[in-house]
Amino acid sequence: MSLHVGTSGWAYREWRPAFYPEGLPQDGFLAHYAHRLTACEINATHYRLQTADAVANWVAQTPESFRFATKAHRRLTHGRVLPPHGGGEAFLARFLASIAPLGGRLGAVLLQIPPEKERDDGALADLLACLPPWLPVALEFQHPSWDVPAVAERVAGHGGTICLSETEGALPERLPEGPLAYVRLRAPAYDDASRRGWRDLLEREAADRPVFAFARHEGVPAGDPHAGVGLAEWLLGLGDEGELGVEL
Repeated sequence: MSLHVGTSGWAYREWRPAFYPEGLPQDGFLAHYAHRLTACEINATHYRLQTADAVANWVAQTPESFRFATKAHRRLTHGRVLPPHGGGEAFLARFLASIAPLGGRLGAVLLQIPPEKERDDGALADLLACLPPWLPVALEFQHPSWDVPAVAERVAGHGGTICLSETEGALPERLPEGPLAYVRLRAPAYDDASRRGWRDLLEREAADRPVFAFARHEGVPAGDPHAGVGLAEWLLGLGDEGELGVEL
């Protein structure tokens, strides 16, 4: 099974003491996080290119089985036009070079297409054409016009997938098609039936392809097994049936 579960980022001092032990220095957070969870979605890559030393340090603190999902830099997704236009192809090369030290720890690159960008099949075709075929990608389209089977099929045909950003606790029958799956669990909380359903679905899908699932990190205290880092732990089988908190 290839199931990779975590949160968006790890450097949260407010997760003490339920997740990070008191007294653990912040430079030890990632190693502790990687001992408990199996993946992390990196926010920092969305805002700035990372140095080779910084990325190599992430790798040094995680086991070989750990996976990072990096958010594509906002210059690639939030500009007036999508790559390769507007110099985007050259910047894409710089971005990929900046995350290259991840090596086998790279699980996926998440491209978040903002809500002001409506469906444009030509722009999508151009974007997919300039992405290297070896790059595992998930695209999160935030305007509803993109939510049609033809878009999902085109992305999957390129070797990527549609990111499912779930905000209401609903459980789909299956995850979007593609050689990988990518889920962002963003509801305020998942009750017992919902989280059990999600764990079953994630494990079932992970039997056939890599599956990445990331719980929300903001506004959720550590130790709550129905949201945030506590939910991520629960999905991996840690703290079953209320060991990390009370049932909803």
